[in-house]
Amino acid sequence: MNQKKTKKPVKKEILLILLGIFFVALFLVFMNSFYETVWERSGIDEAEEIQTYDYQYAMIVDSGNEELWDAVYTSAREQAEKYRVNLELMVSSKADGYDELDYMEISIAAGVDGIILEYNGENNLKEEINKAVEQGIPVVTVMNDAQDSLRQSFVGVNDYQRGQAYGEQVVSLMDENTRYVLILLDSEEGDLEKNQIYSLISSAVMQVAPTGKACQVFARNMSTGSKFDIEETIRQIFQDPMGPPQILVCMDETTTECAYQAMIDFNVVGDVKIIGYYESDTIMDAVRKGLIPVTCTLDTEQLGRDSVDALWEYGQEGRVNSYYNVDLKFITKETAGEISEGESGNENS
Repeated sequence: MNQKKTKKPVKKEILLILLGIFFVALFLVFMNSFYETVWERSGIDEAEEIQTYDYQYAMIVDSGNEELWDAVYTSAREQAEKYRVNLELMVSSKADGYDELDYMEISIAAGVDGIILEYNGENNLKEEINKAVEQGIPVVTVMNDAQDSLRQSFVGVNDYQRGQAYGEQVVSLMDENTRYVLILLDSEEGDLEKNQIYSLISSAVMQVAPTGKACQVFARNMSTGSKFDIEETIRQIFQDPMGPPQILVCMDETTTECAYQAMIDFNVVGDVKIIGYYESDTIMDAVRKGLIPVTCTLDTEQLGRDSVDALWEYGQEGRVNSYYNVDLKFITKETAGEISEGESGNENS
């Protein structure tokens, strides 16, 4: 009798344990199904979420062309992921106290596998390029080239090509009222006479008006700085005692937008012809309205892709082309219709 009584609670305990296991299993199945549904609805690829990288590249640029560099970085990052490379964008800014020199030093200290650099003409930056290469970190310059540095490759439009193209645009905009052309260079190079862009534009103007017509060509280096600094410089130009230039050549996005705003603020629309740079929404709107007669743009997708390819090729093969040419074109009111509003800044050349 006693043995039969002791067996009953044991069976009851086993039944409770089995029932508990059943509910736990049911809960786990439910949670697994729930998370799979959430994951699918989010559109996130699990493999992409946990992706690991074999290499680390740094892209160091100035903050003056925000929309342009966003487009370039998007293309570069997509190309980098094909090689299992993590590409980090570092934008110099006075707001946070870090400039391109700082980011070069940080990248070198971190031992990255490659650097994509928007060279701005600073000698100290050229020293950092050489330092990186000497420590086994390849450097590719973009937009502006550091020709006498140890950089592995340059991706962009060379100064000779840019100078000729801009010279043709300046000449096409000249008329009997043109007496003063100002070129706002995107470089800190001290000797303007050695600047190929300035020389080629000046030569093009002189061929049109060598003697009889007084037309002077000046250039000014726009040192990398905040948007406020650029705005102040542009306002000084428009307030100059000799008056604003009849043709103003801009070579970056921020300078173009600041010049456009100053032209409106000082009520000299039509008196100043701006040759702009890039195709941001603001610039393209001005081109469509005929307020900016022409703007220059380049293939941002090609620039980003080739920059990464240059680093990858050098890292894998130990050699690379010294120069990758990026397509350049000019957009006018007549051709701006090909680029619909909302696509400006993301359209390829």
